[in-house]
Amino acid sequence: LGSGLMATAGGLVFYGADEGFVAADASNGKRLWQFSTNQSWRAGPMTYAVDGNQYIAVAGGSNIFAFSLR
Repeated sequence: LGSGLMATAGGLVFYGADEGFVAADASNGKRLWQFSTNQSWRAGPMTYAVDGNQYIAVAGGSNIFAFSLR
């Protein structure tokens, strides 16, 4: 891992890896989703909510990526 990871109450784990930003099942580690980038991960992901919608944000390279958990 190039950064920290974050686990959610819904049983998901998010982290930055060499292949991109990954969502995995916390119970078995199986990758559920991956967003490929050419970024180095600067920090662990964080979560926030806007108008009742939850998001994950992570800094990669000189960018900040945000993903909706819907």
